[in-house]
Amino acid sequence: MAEIIPAILEADFDSVANRLDQIVGSAKTVQIDICDGTFVPTVTWPFLSSVVVGKSLNIENGLKAMIADEMEMPHWEQFDFELHLMVADAKRLIPDLMAIGPARVVFQVEAFIDYYTEIEECCKLMPTIVEPVIAINPDTNPEIIFELLDEGLVTSVQCMGIAKIGVQGQPFDDRVIKNIEILRARYPNIPIAVDGAVNLENAQALITAGATRLVVGSAIFSAENIPETIARFKSVLK
Repeated sequence: MAEIIPAILEADFDSVANRLDQIVGSAKTVQIDICDGTFVPTVTWPFLSSVVVGKSLNIENGLKAMIADEMEMPHWEQFDFELHLMVADAKRLIPDLMAIGPARVVFQVEAFIDYYTEIEECCKLMPTIVEPVIAINPDTNPEIIFELLDEGLVTSVQCMGIAKIGVQGQPFDDRVIKNIEILRARYPNIPIAVDGAVNLENAQALITAGATRLVVGSAIFSAENIPETIARFKSVLK
């Protein structure tokens, strides 16, 4: 059965903690979107939007404070955390991001220039128990990530189901179906996630195409009954 992964995109730590409170006991893995306001216009925790140099955020005060105070992520014993990095300089962030204790780090391939070399350098900064994942936008040719997968530099893929990433509530981009099918045909056994505009209406089609992880944001957190909605997603996928 496919895995349902709630996606959290929030500007501050308290909001992230509140979202985690809402899904304790309903999901094992949760994805936290990390947006820097540079690669994507959205700014999320742990970036501090009031600290700006030019047009770029230059300090991650949320993480620095967490590390200095020896704080732990809320419910860290109940969740495996994924970090989806929609940022312009992933390598600079990796050492501090490890304080969150992620199980997976999702790299957005379009954020890199020499993506193979740069992702390889990022992976060297992570413990080997952290799973590296590569994400691609709907208009990105899946072939560009074949080398990353063939060489084992990344172990799974996340196909974005929206054209404008870093913003929840976007319309579904059905080009993701073809991307999933291409990747599943070439890699029968790797995990394939889909993230963006996943809902109860398209979930089964995504699984049929070959997805094994559904990353769900708005469809879960805008629901009146969040645990019940997660349960409905799981029932659709049985």
